[in-house]
Amino acid sequence: MKYRIQKIFDRFVCQGADCEATCCEGWKIEIDRESYEAYKKIRGKLGLKLLLGIDPKTRCFRMRRRACVFYNSHGLCDLYKELGRDGLCQGCKDYPRHKEDYGDLQEVMLSLSCPEAARMILEDESFGAWVEKIPEEKGEESGRKLWEVSRKILVDLEKVREVLNQILRDRQIPWKQRLAMGLAFAHDVQRHWDTDEDRTWWVGELSRRYLALGAPERFHRKMQGLREDKSASSPKRPRWAERRIRLAGWLRQMGPMEPVLEEWKQTLDEMCTVLYHEWDWDTYHRFCEEFDRENEGLEQEWENLVLYFLNTYLLGAVYDGDVFGKVKLAVFGVLVIRERCLFVYGTEGKAGREELIKAAWQYSRQVENSDHNLEFLEMDFLMNPLFGLHAMLEALQ
Repeated sequence: MKYRIQKIFDRFVCQGADCEATCCEGWKIEIDRESYEAYKKIRGKLGLKLLLGIDPKTRCFRMRRRACVFYNSHGLCDLYKELGRDGLCQGCKDYPRHKEDYGDLQEVMLSLSCPEAARMILEDESFGAWVEKIPEEKGEESGRKLWEVSRKILVDLEKVREVLNQILRDRQIPWKQRLAMGLAFAHDVQRHWDTDEDRTWWVGELSRRYLALGAPERFHRKMQGLREDKSASSPKRPRWAERRIRLAGWLRQMGPMEPVLEEWKQTLDEMCTVLYHEWDWDTYHRFCEEFDRENEGLEQEWENLVLYFLNTYLLGAVYDGDVFGKVKLAVFGVLVIRERCLFVYGTEGKAGREELIKAAWQYSRQVENSDHNLEFLEMDFLMNPLFGLHAMLEALQ
């Protein structure tokens, strides 16, 4: 079994009471069965606190003012204070460390929804590089496959991810074109993924096409043709206005999501009101240009952001075959986070690394820390014409 870990993983240190957004707040914490059984055996004052502080129906810690009942007024965990790290449930021990199993392959990474992990991910000079490691702790690798997957399909997906990584890190290509090429490559792979038996050959062939000398220039000309066709059909509307319309639709689609962040709905409403109603087309365009200039020194952070989403989700297509959907999720996440940063720039005049880090962990906490919200987006990406290839390419104009 291959055990792959991100290079920055072991450098993570929890900020404890100094964390700007504790993981003890905002969602219910599920307790694994082993920890739950151990908690039931504890006696005395702590045992009584555990009896009253755990909901036996859901096997979750009860909440007090949207925080775990064991989260104290000093910003620390009473269970950790009483029992140490070994006394925490598995979820609390692991977070923000995240593990994905793909049959013979296990990948371990940090989650963007933790502010300190988000900082490390976005500032990672290795661009999410992996190292293979022998498990050190008992239970990290049992030798048992959690899921049966096709090794051949997994190898194809690793090749797809490698090609996307090369495209998205090529700074000779404009940033938005890199995202567009990544989308188009995944779309082309998906066509053959679904219909051709010789999937491996097509992955190799499409990889050669998209990485070939002159491929960016050919793609640019093709995109230019699409822009001209669009301009001809909408002569009264600026070409770049289509981007604003598409992104407004994306943000409004997020309205029905489960509110993990308490302020999410209000934040979303404020963003839509300012970006797409109070600002006219020219104001929006002006702020976009100013924001892009302010972010010229943050190429590494934006590249790491999209690579994080690809590293986290792409190989999951080994189970559902939805390669294109995983890349859609990455591009969607990056552009929604950008709109959040644009909103902060337009309303507060701030557009730096700190604003990007905050927007990234807030988005991740709202979307990634809710299975309901991830499933909601996955279904939207499959069914909603807002997320067809051409519609998403228009959001990158």
